[in-house]
Amino acid sequence: MANRPHVVVVGAGFAGIDCVRRLVNEPVDITLVDRNNFSTFTPLLYQVATAGLTGSDVATAIRGHFHDAANLRVRFGEVTGVDWDRSVVQIDDDELPFDHLVLAAGATTNWFAIEGAHENAFPMTTLADADHVRAHVLERFEAADADPSLVDCGALTVLVAGGGPTGVEMAGALAELFAMVLAKDFRRLDMSRARVVLVEMLPHVLAPFSEGGRRHAAETLRARGVELRLGEKIAAVEDGAVRLASGEVIRAQSIVWAVGVRANPLADVLGLEQSQGGRIVVGPDQRPPGRSNVWVAGDMAATAARGDALLPQMAQPAKQTGRFVGGQIARLVRGKSVQTFRYKNLGSMATIGRRSAIADLPAGIRLSGTLGWVSWLFLHLMQLAGLRNRANVLVNWAWSYFTYDRGPRLIYPRATKPGSPS
Repeated sequence: MANRPHVVVVGAGFAGIDCVRRLVNEPVDITLVDRNNFSTFTPLLYQVATAGLTGSDVATAIRGHFHDAANLRVRFGEVTGVDWDRSVVQIDDDELPFDHLVLAAGATTNWFAIEGAHENAFPMTTLADADHVRAHVLERFEAADADPSLVDCGALTVLVAGGGPTGVEMAGALAELFAMVLAKDFRRLDMSRARVVLVEMLPHVLAPFSEGGRRHAAETLRARGVELRLGEKIAAVEDGAVRLASGEVIRAQSIVWAVGVRANPLADVLGLEQSQGGRIVVGPDQRPPGRSNVWVAGDMAATAARGDALLPQMAQPAKQTGRFVGGQIARLVRGKSVQTFRYKNLGSMATIGRRSAIADLPAGIRLSGTLGWVSWLFLHLMQLAGLRNRANVLVNWAWSYFTYDRGPRLIYPRATKPGSPS
């Protein structure tokens, strides 16, 4: 047992979990480190933020993934650095030696140096972020119900910055929440004043999708009352307002930042070469140049796609690079040579709301509307970890669909201003 290689995996997101799954039956000892004791199914965070699901529906205890993994230890803590000379990971006030190190700590919000964004906008990358968005939006409606003059100050306006999948899904879900649920909850309010505004600097939403899919998404959002401000750049985010590059000011007391992400700040302190968005430069085997026992997977890795492009920081690239890295460590342990990572594009999906989604799948298959929506529901339900989570999500989705209602309209934690500590 003492001679078995020790693999330390940093991060229990898609990449880290899949890496560990690949290694649990190999002759290695594994330590999985994360600052949370749970993993989050991040594609459904927007539903937590819009009162469609609860946090426990989309999160699973890390230890619950690996009850039968005798060679795994889970370590609750935050990695602050690495001593490369001694091959030691620094965790809070402790150290952890490694033979192989897998960096899979994910991504965080990219504020793109926009003035006031960090201080005045809500990010959407963690479960705590989603809880804060929901609490703040609901608290603003409660405040406006008590003092209707706040409507003129943008209390009923949510501005979503960014027209990628997260922004589109967030805007569509908010429009449904306002029209189907909050209109019944707040009968004293003039709900015609409630607004969802989506601002995107490109002339279209969902840039990675086909032209037909982008057009369908935009038409559906507009039909559901979302105000699309395409080709508009945000110059600054203020307390209760967004200033566009054109000089126009949009008053909104809830500002959701879905513009993009960058690599976890851990990447900035490791002394490894970085690419755009702070991602760590890796070779075709997912190892940084000159590091034979260090691997990078998921959102932290600058994994090449075609040409100079990098793979998107999304679930599928994370899962595939995580599994690949686990497989390469297993090959080395068994005396085999490493291979070259090859990404398999399984397609992209985004939902705009009830009975409307788009899917760009391999072999040129394009789905939209109800068929795309059913496909999106099935895929996401199957990808959730654990039977309990799948059952809870299915019940919540069915309840929302048949009753036009949503369950967890709860203000907790107490609504805070953007930029406040979680």
